[in-house]
Amino acid sequence: MKKFIIAAAILITTGLTAVSLTHKAPKQEAKIKVEKIEFAPKAVNAPKSDLGSAD
Repeated sequence: MKKFIIAAAILITTGLTAVSLTHKAPKQEAKIKVEKIEFAPKAVNAPKSDLGSAD
């Protein structure tokens, strides 16, 4: 009787494993976020506001 229970348990776990491995989850489309960056050239004579002052 023990051998029958062990064999049944092995068959059930094998079946569940096979089903879970073959089941495919629905694919979700990857959304790519695109950021637009605009570069504005600074004038040569303009003060450099991004630098700290040494005053």
